[in-house]
Amino acid sequence: MKRIALWFLAAIITLAVLFVAVLIYQWTVYEPEPPTVANCQSIETSVTADSAAQLYVYQCKRGANPSWEGYEVWAQKVVNQEWQRLATSPKAAGCVGIRLEDRRVVILHKASRGDLSVAASSFVYELAEGGATTLSIATERVNDCRRDSSKD
Repeated sequence: MKRIALWFLAAIITLAVLFVAVLIYQWTVYEPEPPTVANCQSIETSVTADSAAQLYVYQCKRGANPSWEGYEVWAQKVVNQEWQRLATSPKAAGCVGIRLEDRRVVILHKASRGDLSVAASSFVYELAEGGATTLSIATERVNDCRRDSSKD
């Protein structure tokens, strides 16, 4: 009986350590600081037709040694000022841009698919008059990241 109690105690301690580790990970690494408080400069902005969400491409530099520099695509919910990161790509991999279509955001990128990290497949935001809507996230590899770009 004593041996079973020790086994249960060990299992409970192990689960508690794992739970605390996951919490620490989520608070420190899981979602980075929004670009407005990080070392980021906005290089492109789009607003949805209903004006309830704004989409941005930022050029950011994060970390100390070694630091990471690249592009980040963010969406901001206008109603509650909440931010959500949609994608990242290292600067060395090439440019990143956005094109807003009906219910879809197309992330234009020059990078190979392996260099573009898409953090979400969709973005849900609240409307000022109530309710919510969704934008799906798509990617397109291009030669030039401007909105009038052509495919490879």
